[in-house]
Amino acid sequence: REWRDGTTNIISTRYGILKRTQNRVWVDNYQKRYIASAGDWVIGVIVEKHTENFKVDIGEVHPAILPSLSFEGATKRNRPNLDVGTLMYCMVVMANKHMETELSCISPYVKKEWVTGQGLYGQLKDGYAFECPLRLSRSLTNPKCFVLNCLGELLKFEVAVGLNGKVWVNSGSEIETILITNAILNSEFMNDAQTENMIQLLVQRAS
Repeated sequence: REWRDGTTNIISTRYGILKRTQNRVWVDNYQKRYIASAGDWVIGVIVEKHTENFKVDIGEVHPAILPSLSFEGATKRNRPNLDVGTLMYCMVVMANKHMETELSCISPYVKKEWVTGQGLYGQLKDGYAFECPLRLSRSLTNPKCFVLNCLGELLKFEVAVGLNGKVWVNSGSEIETILITNAILNSEFMNDAQTENMIQLLVQRAS
């Protein structure tokens, strides 16, 4: 790709391992503080409620903005009435260090109106949310993520992963939810064989 200044080079300002997908390139490292990037999936908590928008804590220095009309099918007369403390799953649509990060709950892939509760983004009800290293949360979004696929063969559960280091899990029982949470956190520095053994041991102890 050629940039506006006529160059074709990209210079990284962080150390780490260069990773890429079909349409995204990033540097994988042990960064501790989340810095929003357009297209990121994030989990956050509503900290302020206003007429035209919500303020959502996604782990940055300042809360992000979630416009009240940024929900599939929302209108001025029919839009979500969410309370402070509500857990949300959103997508970053604008990230600029000179402006507030903007979020949206409109998915380009799943066209389900917000009133159905079946959309990809929106309020996360029930379940349990926990924090994990940013590097781990990014690995969980890989369709071939071993720990999630291994857990999925043994247990039924829902999971939402935020690239801001937050994960939400909802399963059939509190014990299974705790098991899944521990398995995810324990897997960060394990290989596939170690992860599989660890999960089998946790399931045996919980049964």
